[in-house]
Amino acid sequence: MSFNNFPFLLAFLPVVLAGFALFGRLGPLWAKSWLIAASAAFYAAGAPRFLPLLILSVTGNLLLLHIIHLSARARAWTIAGLAVNLAVLAWFKYIEQRTPLGLSFFTFTQIGCLVYHADGETKPPAVADYALFAAFFPALMAGPILNPGDMLPQFAATKPWRPAMEALSVGSGFFIIGLLKKTLLADPLAGVVSAGFGDPAHLGLFAAWQAASSYSLMLYFDFSGYTDMAIGLGWMVGLRFPDNFDQPYKAPSVIAYWQRWHMSLTRFLVGNIHAPATLAILRRRRRLGLPIDAAAQRTVRGFAGMIAAPILATMVLVGLWHGAAWPFVAFALLHAGFLLVNHAWRLTDAPALPALPSIALTYACVLIASAIFGSHTLAGAMAMLSGMAGLHGMESFHPDIHTAAAVAWLLGLYGIVWFAPPTRQFMLADRSASFGWRPTVPFALAMGCAATIGLLGAGGTAEFLYFRF
Repeated sequence: MSFNNFPFLLAFLPVVLAGFALFGRLGPLWAKSWLIAASAAFYAAGAPRFLPLLILSVTGNLLLLHIIHLSARARAWTIAGLAVNLAVLAWFKYIEQRTPLGLSFFTFTQIGCLVYHADGETKPPAVADYALFAAFFPALMAGPILNPGDMLPQFAATKPWRPAMEALSVGSGFFIIGLLKKTLLADPLAGVVSAGFGDPAHLGLFAAWQAASSYSLMLYFDFSGYTDMAIGLGWMVGLRFPDNFDQPYKAPSVIAYWQRWHMSLTRFLVGNIHAPATLAILRRRRRLGLPIDAAAQRTVRGFAGMIAAPILATMVLVGLWHGAAWPFVAFALLHAGFLLVNHAWRLTDAPALPALPSIALTYACVLIASAIFGSHTLAGAMAMLSGMAGLHGMESFHPDIHTAAAVAWLLGLYGIVWFAPPTRQFMLADRSASFGWRPTVPFALAMGCAATIGLLGAGGTAEFLYFRF
């Protein structure tokens, strides 16, 4: 089941909200139990044969949290738990090569929780709170990856677990905007993307750039649309999910891009991989009497050890996390190279480029990498890049109404990406701001019209791209 199909929109979601309102009157545990049952039903509708795996993962990790809390060897049990979770993930991704829906996301969410409780002193959450944290249906399939420090207190809160009018209004706004991103902006690009990446060896210069640009935009609107919908669903039941996008295509550097794109994954990797690896390297250098200051980082050995090694390790994991395919690894290594150039530039104390050239250069790097990411094979990626470089020649170009419409559509989408405010900024704008959603009749009518348009575009639309990861 997907957020953008009729069974979810017209049956599942209304039933879930009605049940939440009903059971919420009986108490928090009843409301949470209803949402847990709804989450299990949601997952079973999309992947019934893997529902036992989800249940086993949640119950096994919760048991591990209790063992960690009670054991005198908390660190050893934490490492064992991490190993088991990663082994399950690796088995399905790289040996079976059939990733169960949402496996990467609910596994990383629970790994983060194990690390959060690794000291053995933090008390494990209640069963219902943990089950919702690990498997709540809005974030189950494609995130955002939930942080235990932010989310577990929300699940444990003693507030009334009942729908509130303002929360429903704000949540509906998030959801509708996400639905429009998916159905009106992302899905219409699928035809161009499928044709282009399906046969990249025969793409001329214009067709190659059209396919690559379309994929870059489709990926953005598809994934950010899902995140908006997930955040909106959380709001509807009184939960505040973290943001996952902050206008990443406007980033002035590749470092800033990764701070704005798939932010929950970046936070997870920085907190659990990059930062601990960097800290371990710095401690080792101190024990050896080696400097760790900026001057040392400017040397070849210092840069390789203190900057390059943690970035390469982290980015390789980013590639492998997406799947067992060489284009994902190439994509990750290319981004690692971009990041290293970015860090090296900063260490030289060279003047920063002006804003517009910085954004343009950063997006060019992102676009080239996304052309590799979206390819089925390395040969296909090289063919796509060759076409973008003009090595396949320039197709016989006869401007017509269809070409003009295609160019205008892409330019319009870039206009939305670069100039429209982020969804969170629009929906949660300060009341004194000159733009943004307001709880007024005109906005209610506008949202109603937008919901109608979203419904008209839903139903037969494709599943979300990140479901494959």
